[in-house]
Amino acid sequence: MTMLRELEGYYGERGILSTRFTCSHRRQCGAGCAEFTGPKSAFVSTGYERGDLPRLLFISLDSGRGDKVDKNRLPSAIRQHEEIDSEFSKFPKHKHWYRTHELAWYILRHFNADLKIEDVRRFFAHANSAKCCMNKPQKKKANAILFRNCKEYLGGELEILRPDIIVTQGKEAKEAVWSLHKKVINRFDDFASGIAMQSRNIFWLHTYHPNNWGAFNKQRSFNKETRTAEGWVRYSELIHAFRMNAQQGAPAVFLPPLRSGKNTAEPGR
Repeated sequence: MTMLRELEGYYGERGILSTRFTCSHRRQCGAGCAEFTGPKSAFVSTGYERGDLPRLLFISLDSGRGDKVDKNRLPSAIRQHEEIDSEFSKFPKHKHWYRTHELAWYILRHFNADLKIEDVRRFFAHANSAKCCMNKPQKKKANAILFRNCKEYLGGELEILRPDIIVTQGKEAKEAVWSLHKKVINRFDDFASGIAMQSRNIFWLHTYHPNNWGAFNKQRSFNKETRTAEGWVRYSELIHAFRMNAQQGAPAVFLPPLRSGKNTAEPGR
């Protein structure tokens, strides 16, 4: 069975399939919100599903803007939209979705040196910690009740998606993963750890949400002279070492230094 079919079956069983929305929290989460839209599937690319590269999963907040057509939020429709219909060249470079692709490229090019940033969308997955959307102006974050109620669904998604690398974007995404994992294997710094989850060793990188520009850009640590995000270079090297050592039965235990300065910011949104 494909991951998309597994996801659709899981969402249907739990009442969070976009075309069969029977979640017990529906009324509570949507109360007083005229623009509320139901659950959106995770995006799972074809390369991620095949395991062409280490499975890199981003977990973010809520979708910010939910399609009002239910069938457009199904697993197959999300893949079609993100992997085929969207034009990478039109993504605003300072926004969340471009920055997600950028970080995915920094990480995955260590495993495929020929990978281009415009093609990286075929090799990662993305899920929201809040499945539904309040469609607030300027894509502002949903109310806390959505994140609290949706925590129960992430574990089942992870069992299906079987990630090798998790990147959480924002405080609520971090808290959702923190509630699930059982053991820290290696703690590299305030943002990066090796964790044991569902009988697997996973590299977990936490970032600020890209909309939190100041903190996110400090973590990204972009060098204008070299045109390189030195923070992402550091973490991508660490992820590659962790994966290579994990395949040999021993997780990596070192932390490559930043090429310019240190990142001492505390984790947060």
